[in-house]
Amino acid sequence: MVKLISYCRICGAHFDGFAANAATTIIVGGTATDGRKADVMLAAWNAFQAAQRSIKEAATNTEVTEAIAKACAAFECQPVEGVLSHKIKKHLIDGNDVIINKETSTQ
Repeated sequence: MVKLISYCRICGAHFDGFAANAATTIIVGGTATDGRKADVMLAAWNAFQAAQRSIKEAATNTEVTEAIAKACAAFECQPVEGVLSHKIKKHLIDGNDVIINKETSTQ
């Protein structure tokens, strides 16, 4: 039996005061992933795509959060609480404008 291992590879660079980051999630194991593990991976991918399409001029942070929730709900998954995506500025990687991954009553 092959145990499936998922890991995330992150690469970052700094260009003239601006940070650039990229990440990839890879499943190691040699067999196809199915069932709940596949649902979680597809939910994450589709939530990212939905968030990316939602980020545009005059869009609100709440609209992006709702798009993430809708994409996860299609796979019967929940977004992770406490994750924030910050607006990146020159020499600043955690700006004041943020997108909440999952809205809760405490945030």
